[in-house]
Amino acid sequence: MAPVQVESSQLVSAGGPTSAPAAAVTAAVAASPGVRLSMLIDFLLQRTYHEITVLADLLPRKTDMERKIEIVQFASRTRQLFVRLLALVKWASNAGKVEKCAMISNFLDQQAFIFVEAADRMASLARDALVHARLPSFAIPFAIDVLTTGSYPRLPTCIRDKIIPPNPITKSEKQSTLHQLNQILRHRLVTTDLPPQLANLTVANGRVKFRVEGEFEATLTVMGDDPEIPWRLLKLEILVEDKETGDGRALVHSMQINFIHRLVQSRLFADEKPLQDMYNCLHSFCLSLQLEVLHSQAQMLIRERWGDLVQVERYQPGKCLTLVVWNQQVLGRKTGSASVHKVLIKIDESDCSKPLQISHDPPLPACDSKLIERAMKVDHLSVEKLLIDSVHARSHQKLQELKAILKSYNPNDNSFIETALPTLVIPILEPCGRSECLHIFVDLHSGMFQPMLYGIDQTTLDDIEKSINDEMKRIIPWLLQLKFWLGQQRCKQSMKHLPTVCSETLHLSNSSSHPVGNLSKHKLFIKLTRLPQYYIVVEMLDRPGSPVELQYKYHFLSVSHGLTDPDDGPPTALLLQQFKPNIEDLVLDAKTGKQAKAGDKHKLPADQGPIEPKKPKRTGEVCAFNKVLAHLVAMCDSNMPFIGLRCELSAMEIPHQGVQVEGDGCSHAIRILRIPPCASVSEETQKSLDRSLLDCTFRLQGRNNRTWVAELVFANCPLNSTSAKEQGSTRHVYLTYESLLSEPVGGRKVVEAFLNDLNSVAKLYDCVLDFARSLPEIPSHLNHFSEIRVYNYRKLVICYGATKGSSITIQWNPSHQRFHISLGTVGPNSGCSNCHNIILHQLQEMFNKSPNVVQLLQILYDTQAPLNAINKLPTVPMLGLTHRTNTAYQCFSILPQSPTHIRLAFRNMYCIDIYCRSRGVVAIRDGAYSLFDNSKIVEGFHPAPGLKTFLNMFVDSTQDARRRSVNEDDNPPSPIGGDMIESLMSQLQSQPQQPFTKSGGTVNYPLTSPPTSYHNTVTPSPQMMPTQSPGTIDPSSPYTMMSPSQRPGNWPGSPQLPGPSLARIPGMSPANPSLHSPIPDVSHSPRAGTSSQIMPTNMPPPRTLPQRSWAASIPTILTHNALHILLCPSPTPGLVPGLAGSYLCSPLERFLGSVMMRRHLQRIIQQEPLQLINSNEPGVIMFKTEALKCRVALNPQTYQTLQFKVTPETPDPWTQEELQVLEKFFETRVAGPPFKANTLNAFAKLLGAPTHILRDCVRIMKLELFPDQTTQIRWNVQFCLTIPPSAPPIAPPGTPAVVLKSKMLFFLQLTQRLTVPQEPISIIVPIVYDMATGATQQADIPRPQNTSGAAASMVSNILRRFSEVHQPPQGDCTIYAAVRELMANLTLPPGGRQ
Repeated sequence: MAPVQVESSQLVSAGGPTSAPAAAVTAAVAASPGVRLSMLIDFLLQRTYHEITVLADLLPRKTDMERKIEIVQFASRTRQLFVRLLALVKWASNAGKVEKCAMISNFLDQQAFIFVEAADRMASLARDALVHARLPSFAIPFAIDVLTTGSYPRLPTCIRDKIIPPNPITKSEKQSTLHQLNQILRHRLVTTDLPPQLANLTVANGRVKFRVEGEFEATLTVMGDDPEIPWRLLKLEILVEDKETGDGRALVHSMQINFIHRLVQSRLFADEKPLQDMYNCLHSFCLSLQLEVLHSQAQMLIRERWGDLVQVERYQPGKCLTLVVWNQQVLGRKTGSASVHKVLIKIDESDCSKPLQISHDPPLPACDSKLIERAMKVDHLSVEKLLIDSVHARSHQKLQELKAILKSYNPNDNSFIETALPTLVIPILEPCGRSECLHIFVDLHSGMFQPMLYGIDQTTLDDIEKSINDEMKRIIPWLLQLKFWLGQQRCKQSMKHLPTVCSETLHLSNSSSHPVGNLSKHKLFIKLTRLPQYYIVVEMLDRPGSPVELQYKYHFLSVSHGLTDPDDGPPTALLLQQFKPNIEDLVLDAKTGKQAKAGDKHKLPADQGPIEPKKPKRTGEVCAFNKVLAHLVAMCDSNMPFIGLRCELSAMEIPHQGVQVEGDGCSHAIRILRIPPCASVSEETQKSLDRSLLDCTFRLQGRNNRTWVAELVFANCPLNSTSAKEQGSTRHVYLTYESLLSEPVGGRKVVEAFLNDLNSVAKLYDCVLDFARSLPEIPSHLNHFSEIRVYNYRKLVICYGATKGSSITIQWNPSHQRFHISLGTVGPNSGCSNCHNIILHQLQEMFNKSPNVVQLLQILYDTQAPLNAINKLPTVPMLGLTHRTNTAYQCFSILPQSPTHIRLAFRNMYCIDIYCRSRGVVAIRDGAYSLFDNSKIVEGFHPAPGLKTFLNMFVDSTQDARRRSVNEDDNPPSPIGGDMIESLMSQLQSQPQQPFTKSGGTVNYPLTSPPTSYHNTVTPSPQMMPTQSPGTIDPSSPYTMMSPSQRPGNWPGSPQLPGPSLARIPGMSPANPSLHSPIPDVSHSPRAGTSSQIMPTNMPPPRTLPQRSWAASIPTILTHNALHILLCPSPTPGLVPGLAGSYLCSPLERFLGSVMMRRHLQRIIQQEPLQLINSNEPGVIMFKTEALKCRVALNPQTYQTLQFKVTPETPDPWTQEELQVLEKFFETRVAGPPFKANTLNAFAKLLGAPTHILRDCVRIMKLELFPDQTTQIRWNVQFCLTIPPSAPPIAPPGTPAVVLKSKMLFFLQLTQRLTVPQEPISIIVPIVYDMATGATQQADIPRPQNTSGAAASMVSNILRRFSEVHQPPQGDCTIYAAVRELMANLTLPPGGRQ
């Protein structure tokens, strides 16, 4: 086997390593080239593939047995072959070292063989060839020359002559020689018979160049000045080119040119007329080549573009070429004998010097000399251009025949032929633009007519094409049909940008009996989209004597649709009337400013008058616009809506002046004479409104004429607003109505909407009129409080407040038939929320029951300050407030009951009722008690113990002028309820008095007794009092809770006037709730006008009241400032700012939260191992653990925190400082904001821990409350009573974080102390204390994968080292010491947190 080359530098011999005796063979093998293993594998694969291919071709012809034998033999051969290849590959992979040794041995053997061969060769030379050899004599002269002169002058000259070339001639000698040669050539040309075709010659540089354009270029010279010396052909170039199919390559091969060169040179040597013979030879070759090029172009033209449209009828190389075009039989247009147009290209045999000759069959017509001239030349050597020139001339002839037919039909025919592209342009309808003409082309490939008209469908064009190609005279009826079609298109084009829909047919239910069915078949229906029941019908007729003109007639058509569904069936034609021909009289004359009467608007002209035919415009001017039709559409579109509106107004018996012309005749209007009365307003209001209305006019506006604008002009407006637009003597009110597309413009719905708006104006005007009458007598505080910002008869906008930053809008909603109130903010407060949005629904309901603006303003005045305070309460739901940590609870829910009654629900447990009163006070009670029976509790709420005492802390003592006794609470209240009694009192007091009284020029407005409309209309008698009938009283009515100090008919500032005593009223209980809560006078209050957020320091201690379960149901009267202090967030009183938490809340939230936590503590004591101790003190919870007695009660000074008092069972080991830390921690961290129940659960578990463990926890609490300022401590600690969100995932966040069993688990949060102002690093450390061993370690809790765990590992290492070093004695706890060690030694790497 031949050697196989494994690598580029290694050859592997198939026979193994070479032995020494076979050195020659080995050297020969090593010297032979190897074969690469990749090439060998490639050869094997190719051989296998080749055999498989051969088998695939041969096996189908053999029998089944022979096929099986061949397949088995092929498999056996191939397997043996690849087994050998596998063995070779395995051997070659391990033969590297053997091969290197073999190559070294072969190289040494080869060197030894070369040495022996050299010795043998030298011995042979010495014995045979050099026996008689002698040395010559020494060349002494030559040596002396070389040594002395350094040169070798005795070298033979034959060597120099044969090796060194002679010196070239100079440039001047060259020019002289070439100049002489040029003279010789000119002489030879003059004396020689030169063919005229070679007249284009150039003599230069000793050469003469003959150039025949399009054929050849030959360069000749002579070798001497003897006339007998023949011409010498130096260069020959063939100029025949095929620019269409040649791809830029030469048409003649270089070998062919060499052959022609030798042939021409032989003719130049032999003939008597060498130049003539040279020209004949080259010219004949070039003509044959040109003919061949044209034939190849024709073949490619047939193959690629023209197809069967051109045929090669005959081709004789070197003689002629015949092409056939416009063969009707091939095109399938005709059968039988058909005209055939031929183009013959041939070489003139009579005169070989002529170029290719062109002839046509049949001959070309003498129509255009330029066209004929182009069709008879082939200089361009392009068969396609030749054919196009030929058919172009024939197309011109066909169009001339068609034009003659048109001329016979219309003597004034203005059609013309364009020669650039054979086209006949035929005007259809005069005046005719270029785009409206019918263009008839002649297809240069087929010779067929092809019509083209912009805008017509292709099917019609195909029919026209077939007709005129079959018979040219058939174009006449098509022109008549296209004339009517173009007339319709002009009308459609004129209506393109107008609100119309054009259609050629209109299905009418009565078309057979109606005159519309008698119109011409050439008509167009134009539907007015804004007036869908009206049409304009354009009828088109022939004008006699003018084949290219039309006569238009215009008709007005009105239809009626179905009553229920307009699409249910076809419409019915009603009115059909032709427009009269005096349209010019209807158009506005700009000079005189006159216009025809409105009643003649349907009488418009129909004819456009005769128009002289003109040549179609070539500048692209548009002649399709129908001005008359556009004017008719515009006139109907603008006038018909007013006609429809006029009819609807008349149908509803609304008096009007009809359609009036305004604005120099360019607009229309309908003026209402008197508006219809509104049934829901009083006659006096209606008369006042009619007197103030000066004008009411309907107009159309907008581009689509579907928007009606009703302008109402009012005078003597009852209110003066501050708006700059409302300062004139008259007010313009614009009412807009949009007509739907499915409804007629000016229909009944527009009038109905207008009447609804008038009703809205009247309803609001009635309310405003009452308000205007009350303005002179309105109290001054309401004048300063409110400002009329806008009154435009559709809405009333009043801005109110100290800065007028709030606004209220009142308007009548006709769809709901009630007043609609909207609130907002303006000025600097724009973008903020209006505080009265809470009671918006209640305000709207109240105003609809009693539409009194003064009453509304009084309520806004009395409720603004309370609602501002209520809005500051937190209402965002929070997580973790209860044992259901995943459920969000709302802290405060604001539930308005009436405009002056607001109910606050605290965490769905406690309820507070707030009643807004006049004179800057509110009444507050516990809403958990029923309004009708104080002994009953409202379902879902719990009474708040101590609420009465807490609220009395905010009562202004300077206003409590009446005497009261401690025993007042001993008497139970009347079952009728304080709210209902005061409601009845207010009604009794309001009966004998008038809403407004004037005495001595002083206006008296009873603040606590508003006008009659401000209360319920029911006025019970004194005999009704004992009946206790709450059904006739509205508990939500404002100001139902009155102070007894008020007297009927007296001004609030004069309480000294005599009046009936409340005790004299039959059935009145002396325990009236209002006796315990007198209404303070804001004008004498020291807090009036202040906005202090803290309770005054001079406030006396609260009056201690006997504990009664129903005491909180008695309302407590507070001023607005006191309510503001009660509901606004403020720091916790009595706590050091450093000890108070970061959660800032209001005093009310702190009180309710403390009450809730106290209630929750009672349940915890029953669940935890704590022992409850009975206490005689109300509101006090006492319990004990193994070592401590605990007392929990509200702080008697503030009622805003829970106090925790701890007394040890034995003095040891507790210290007073530890007990105080435990109490402070409970007050600030456990029972304080945000009042989480699970925090109390965790603290209760801590209290149940053994004493030594609890003491260590108290020490940690001390570090939290009073951080150690020593420099050894690097961290601050915080005792986590609930699991924080950033803690390891052991339980949901908010779960109690203290577990006390055989081991104790709790969580600490360590916050790094920093000297520079930046965000500190905080980590959560779960601590496990083993009570059996006393070891304190970090809890092993799996952490999320996205945390590094560097801080946890460092904490574990510190606690582990602490446990190893400090072995606690029996009974000692190591929690505090371990935490202290952790705070002092924990150091995190940069960026390490969890």
